[in-house]
Amino acid sequence: MSLRAILYVSFLSFIPAYCHKCGYENCPKPKVDAINIHIVAHTHDDVGWLKTKDQYYYGQKMYIQEAGVQYILDSVIEALQDNPQRRFIYVETAFFWMWWAEQTLEKKRIVRDLVDSGRLEIVGGAWSMNDEAAAHYHSIIDQFTWGFRRLNESLGECGTPKIGWQIDPFGHSRENAAIMAKMGFDGLFIGRIDYQDKVTRNYNKAFEMMWHTSENDMSDASTLFTCILYNTYSPPPGFCFDVHCKDSPVIDNVKSPEYNVPERVSTFLNLMLEYNVPYRSGNILVTMGNDFNYQFAGMNFKNTDKLIKYINEYEFYGSKFHAFYSTPSCYLKAVNDAGVHLPVKSDDFFPYSSDPESFWTGYFTSRPTQKRFERMGNNFLQIGKQILALSNSPSSIDISEAKETMGVLQHHDAITGTEKAHVASDYARMLSRALKTVEMAASYGLNKLIRKGMTQKWIVTDSPQFTTCLLLNISSCPETESARSFVITIYNPLSRYVNKLIRFPVVNTQLSYIIRGPTSEKIPVQMMPVPEFMHVPGRVSNASVEIAFIAKNIPPLGFISYYVESTKVKSQDFFISEVAEVVEPTKVGYENGTMVSLTAEGLVKTWLKKNPDREIPFHQNFFYYRGAVGNNDLPHGGERSSGAYIFRPNGTVPIQNKPTTKLVKGPVVTEIQQQYSSWLSQVIRLHNESDHLEFQWKVGPIPFREGLEKVYGKEIITRYTMSTLHNNGIFYTDSNGREMLKRQLNYRPTWKVELFEPIAGNYYPVTTRINIKDINNPSQSLSVITDRSEGGSSLNDGQIELMLHRRLLHDDAFGVDEALNEMAFGLPLVAVGSHYVSLDSCAKARMLVQEKVLDSWIFISSTQGLSYEKWKKEYKMQFSGLNRALPNNVQILTLEPWQDEEDEKKIYLLRLENIMDKRSDPTVAEVNIQNLFSTFTITNVREMMLGGNIPLDKSRRLKWSTFSRRLRNTRIQEEHITGNISLKPMEIRTFLVEVAPLLLNTYYGTMHPETLRV
Repeated sequence: MSLRAILYVSFLSFIPAYCHKCGYENCPKPKVDAINIHIVAHTHDDVGWLKTKDQYYYGQKMYIQEAGVQYILDSVIEALQDNPQRRFIYVETAFFWMWWAEQTLEKKRIVRDLVDSGRLEIVGGAWSMNDEAAAHYHSIIDQFTWGFRRLNESLGECGTPKIGWQIDPFGHSRENAAIMAKMGFDGLFIGRIDYQDKVTRNYNKAFEMMWHTSENDMSDASTLFTCILYNTYSPPPGFCFDVHCKDSPVIDNVKSPEYNVPERVSTFLNLMLEYNVPYRSGNILVTMGNDFNYQFAGMNFKNTDKLIKYINEYEFYGSKFHAFYSTPSCYLKAVNDAGVHLPVKSDDFFPYSSDPESFWTGYFTSRPTQKRFERMGNNFLQIGKQILALSNSPSSIDISEAKETMGVLQHHDAITGTEKAHVASDYARMLSRALKTVEMAASYGLNKLIRKGMTQKWIVTDSPQFTTCLLLNISSCPETESARSFVITIYNPLSRYVNKLIRFPVVNTQLSYIIRGPTSEKIPVQMMPVPEFMHVPGRVSNASVEIAFIAKNIPPLGFISYYVESTKVKSQDFFISEVAEVVEPTKVGYENGTMVSLTAEGLVKTWLKKNPDREIPFHQNFFYYRGAVGNNDLPHGGERSSGAYIFRPNGTVPIQNKPTTKLVKGPVVTEIQQQYSSWLSQVIRLHNESDHLEFQWKVGPIPFREGLEKVYGKEIITRYTMSTLHNNGIFYTDSNGREMLKRQLNYRPTWKVELFEPIAGNYYPVTTRINIKDINNPSQSLSVITDRSEGGSSLNDGQIELMLHRRLLHDDAFGVDEALNEMAFGLPLVAVGSHYVSLDSCAKARMLVQEKVLDSWIFISSTQGLSYEKWKKEYKMQFSGLNRALPNNVQILTLEPWQDEEDEKKIYLLRLENIMDKRSDPTVAEVNIQNLFSTFTITNVREMMLGGNIPLDKSRRLKWSTFSRRLRNTRIQEEHITGNISLKPMEIRTFLVEVAPLLLNTYYGTMHPETLRV
């Protein structure tokens, strides 16, 4: 049966109509032959920074910051009703949704009327204004999608954003712009760019441009109008009319001795002459707002009303300026109507520097454990959504809290690690709570999927519970430590089969362990010691050993279960590791896998590769930078301190490279356990099913003191070196986890850069991967995959450098007012993480990235007293949600329940992605979604824009002109979908699909709603 492109009326009714009447048709008309001043009233409301999200919303702890978002929205809505000329924009859907839920029906009607008339415009529309360096594209897309959904539910068609508004992130990525283009946005407005870039663009009238956002898609669909705001996002100097400001109001009583209209207007218009210089169209966008402004909106609007009135009266005396309330979309339309030719940009805006000593590259690494926790959150959320979809679970199983929490964590003061310590703790609290709801939902779904039949009623509370261990990276898991037998279920969220090294702690070192999977065959098992240095603060575990085995061929979008039991009888498949100190040069590893040679000190010296056989010089070392200390009195001759935002090193110090090294060997896995000091250690891990090396590092508690008197903040780095590889200062970093961007030392593609901080100025965000290639032999390459966002570079030939952890003595004076000195369990923070180092092709490295970002997840279940044979008879031990694995270059990026329909039909959100770029694999992937899924059939399909809120065939974007050509792309054509989906390199396609559950999965177990509450 072919899939129908025409959907049922009920399906169509869920998809919002989309047109431009809300914005463009209701825009004020610019005046011909005038310089039109578009006054944009706005507030910038951080979803956590100096206060927590809830503290900001409710106005709690005003002594920290006088900010209460609920009062802002109350006040703005009232002020907009007082004058029909006034307009306002709002951005943060997380706050808007909280406020909306508290409003009366009448207030909601008023708000909808304001939105429908274009006087209240939603811009951005994501759950938060996301960071663009540390955030992963998966999470960025998700938080936009969820924000769009909530806006559609509350505001309808006219709540659909068409403008990106990224005014505060500390640098801008090309991938983030690409996402916005694919969501159907007409433009993007940004606030922060490098101070040298800004000077150059001001001179060249290049504050507006067309941004080509993808090397893999050169069509107009990937091009985005981009505007740099003149004064970041603040009002012109001297014209902040907010209750928090001290600037003079506009006093128009001519009888008053304080009358100041001529001075106020002339000062403002002189500023507008400066504002007009870098723009080409005769339109100027003036932001009137700032952080948490408009709590008393009448004050702001009253003065702005007067300013607009008297500016326009000056036209009678020959002034060429014309002012009015506007919005970003109305400004964009005016620029578009002017038909100006715009320059083109194809790189990104990293790294960002606000002055010669202030490179905002420290936040690429700040709060490393928070960055890792967020990455785990996305991993588990995708698994939860997949399991709910595949198990046909009812809509009452709700994980929206997790979606919203992950949206908050993408905020540019959350995942960045640039918030106060108590706010970071609140983010961790929110995510811990949210992941618990995902765990319970996943347990419910897995309980359905493991059933071999639905002939009898089952109750969740009487069924196996699937729990998770979030601290396996430090060998802590109460479920495996306390039970003599248990079941490990490993869920694979990828669309292809994968293998995974499984490790879990146990307490009794005198027992053997037998592990059996679906085939009843015993799996080779290895017991190995937990390194002493992994006993980190907060680890509540008595386990001194862990069990390791390799789970092979974990099914795509599916699971495999292993029954684990301890026994006093020695099994021939159970191996105890050989442990020895390294005192002489040796080779370790596996003939058919990865091998390395070690020096007598236990350091890696060479990497031995097969096919063809070669021995490659390779080594790794630790260093630290001393954090610079300054008085932050810039630009008045002072010096900047290194802090949460800023990386400013003051010298590099090697960490002694004679670690105490133990070699732990066995048939499953080999570990090189190295301890450099009481606060620095690592495990280099090899196993016989892998062709890469894992470097699991542990950093902390980082000491301030050096010697008896000297005290320094420290920023810990690791360097990987291939002395035979010559990259000549060229390296590649990923953009939010997707396309790789070329970087070059001491160089910027669009201006001649002068670096006063040569280390920090060459640091770039590494969301998932950094790579170097030999300039004469590109097949010789070195890639490092990270398990969280980090800052990195290639400062020396054949070398990759990554920053792991930071502990600093001083604040950098950009608002946090706290030094980055994280504490946990009464001690300076200890961070544990992993790098995965590969010498293979970029295509293989990309697949490895996917395996780590969407890692297979371990669930633990009680055996309920059942033997292996009875468990296997009662439950499935293997399952795949796909009837066939997808090609290696294709990933199901999103599969989640979206809406329940009548007659047991459901709507799911489905995204398919070609994960390869055209250099790695130029093949156009083909996927047939007919009968692809094993638990449901797709009966109808509608292709959508990337955000899932606009049908592809309804999207219309504005035409633009560059110096080279006229961009067409007024409408994106939808191909007729018959089941075959083609995916060009790096392409993501989004669908709403109507599904019918297969008979096996139509039966619900019972779960009381209370069991899903945290």
